[in-house]
Amino acid sequence: MAERRRPSRRVVAFVTLWVVVMVSVAFASGCYGHNCDGDVQVFGHNPGEGRLLSPDLWESNPVDGVWLDFPKQRLWIFDLHDLGDRVPAVIIPYVSAQASPNTEVGGNSTIAAGNLAEISGVVNDQVAIHNGTCADYFLRLTVQAAPRAPTSSTPSTDSGASP
Repeated sequence: MAERRRPSRRVVAFVTLWVVVMVSVAFASGCYGHNCDGDVQVFGHNPGEGRLLSPDLWESNPVDGVWLDFPKQRLWIFDLHDLGDRVPAVIIPYVSAQASPNTEVGGNSTIAAGNLAEISGVVNDQVAIHNGTCADYFLRLTVQAAPRAPTSSTPSTDSGASP
């Protein structure tokens, strides 16, 4: 009768280590306890917070300036009173790992998507951007509103007469 070989100690040790690691990974999450609690900040009420690039385009900060701190789970509420009573039509959040991505060596940024910048609360004069992750970034926001309709006091170029 053939003798059965028992697994070597190395194999048993490797399997045990693998089981311990897999169980640890299954029970350890990236955001546990209060290590990923966020806060709420308001931007745009004070002078110098945001500016119009054109009558219809607003930015939170210059592309070549220092961007807003956007730590884990932060909710920024942007006051867009400079755009008047118009509802934002195009909202573009940019994120970066650097505070000044366009002036720092090796800096870069990207348009945020998914839970990197969750857009909500879009109403006249306001939009909210939430960092739904447990990672820290920096944020720049641009918002475009539809052009205002011409008012009745605007002179018409059509005189109504035909040549």
